[in-house]
Amino acid sequence: MAIVIPAYKTTFLRAALDSIAAQTCQDFRLYIGDDCCPQDIGSIVDAYRDRIDLVYHRFDSNLGGKDLVAQWERCIALSQDEPYIWLFSDDDVMEPNCVEKLFKQIEKTQGAYDLYHFDVTEIDGEGRVKRQLPEFPPMITAYDYYKAKTQGRLRSYVIENVFSRRVYEEKGGFVNFDLAWGSDVATWCLFAGDKGICRVDIAKVHWRRSEENITPDKSRQTAERKLMARCNMLAWAYDYFRSEPDIWPMNRLSFITVMRHYQPLVSQECCRMACQSFFDAHGHISEKGRVCMMLRLPRRIYRLVNHFVKL
Repeated sequence: MAIVIPAYKTTFLRAALDSIAAQTCQDFRLYIGDDCCPQDIGSIVDAYRDRIDLVYHRFDSNLGGKDLVAQWERCIALSQDEPYIWLFSDDDVMEPNCVEKLFKQIEKTQGAYDLYHFDVTEIDGEGRVKRQLPEFPPMITAYDYYKAKTQGRLRSYVIENVFSRRVYEEKGGFVNFDLAWGSDVATWCLFAGDKGICRVDIAKVHWRRSEENITPDKSRQTAERKLMARCNMLAWAYDYFRSEPDIWPMNRLSFITVMRHYQPLVSQECCRMACQSFFDAHGHISEKGRVCMMLRLPRRIYRLVNHFVKL
C-alpha cells in the first residue's frame, strides 16, 4: 500500500508521522510531496527515515494554492505499483491498528471493493477528542452515501478513505472542482461505483480541527468560487445519478440550502450565475420560480435572477 501525504504545514506533521511510524503493520511505503513549503519539512521527515519506509520529494513550485486536486495527484504520481493508495494529510493522525485492520478487511472481503472507509474521530489542536462522528454502515452504496452526505447525516473528508490503484487509474483520478470544493464527495461516489464503500471496523482516523488547519477565507471572491464549485458538483451528481428517481428533489433541496448559506456572502451577479448554472444543468425550467421563492432572496436579487434567468 502507498500512504501519500501532500505536505505544506509543519505544525502537526510530527504527530502525523508518529502515528504512521506506530502502525502495528508496516507493510506500506510512505510518499511525502512537499508543496514548496517555506518551512523545512525535509529535516522533519529525515528524522523518520529509520522508522518508516518513505520517499520524500520537494516540488519546485507551490501547486496546492492554485489547484489542490492537481497537488494531490502529483503526490500520488510519486508512488509506484502499490495496489492501494491512502491519501492522508500533514496534520491528522491514524490509530495504530489502521493498516493492520485495513488489510484484514481487504482479505475478508477478498478485495471486492475499490473503496474502504475508516470512521472518524474529531480532535483539536492539542490532540484532545472533541467528538465521535457518525459511524458509516458496514457497506454503503454510492448513492446512499451521496444522499447521507448531502443531508448532513454522514460526515466525510479525504483522509479516511483508501482506494485501489486500479479504480484511480480507470476513472482518471479525482473529480476536480475549484478549490477542491466537493471533489472528495464526487470522487468517492465515482470510486465506489456499483460496489459501494466498505467500512473498516475497530480502527479510526483522527481528523484535526484547529486554527492551523481551519482558516476560513470569508472574502467575497472565495465565497463565490465555492458557490460555483458546489453548483458544478450538483451538476456532476445529477448526471452521474441520473437513473435515480429522487436525484432532482435531492439536488433541489441541496441547492436551496447552499444558496441560503452563500447568498449573504456573494454578489447579485454570482447569485444569478449560480441559479443559471443549476437550472441549465438540471433542466427543470418550470421549477425555477418556485425554488427561487423558497430561497427567500431579497427582492432586488430576485428581480435580477428573474430578469437574467427568465423565471
